[in-house]
Amino acid sequence: MSKEYNGLKFKTELEAIWAAFFDLAGWQWWYNPAPVENWSPDFKVTFPCEHSECTGSHTLLVSVVPTKDLKSLRKHPSLLYCYGVLNRGGVYLADGGALFGMGPSVTQWRIIHGSGGGAESVNSRVSNAMDLWSKAVAYAR
Repeated sequence: MSKEYNGLKFKTELEAIWAAFFDLAGWQWWYNPAPVENWSPDFKVTFPCEHSECTGSHTLLVSVVPTKDLKSLRKHPSLLYCYGVLNRGGVYLADGGALFGMGPSVTQWRIIHGSGGGAESVNSRVSNAMDLWSKAVAYAR
């Protein structure tokens, strides 16, 4: 069922909650960015990074799925884009693809970070993620 948040109509309530969360966390977001091959992300998000070897921010293309367990979705198209997303023309679109479920603890992506990188989640990037999630749920309803 569709849901409106902040003047925009989202396909699902979960997407509206994530939009509210991004606002509360101070992340920039865009809804329904362009498809990448056979994958249509729900969001493009950019969040700050203060690591000295990073450019000041990271960008993800995000799919939102109504699940509490991402293990069964390990072959989801979003997770095939580790460490960078390029379009067919070779243009760099994002640092990686991400899969977001029913809250901050149900999120995952892999990006290059500094001289390393690897698996990350919302909880690794937002210190008060659960508090913000509770507020986002209230705002989006």
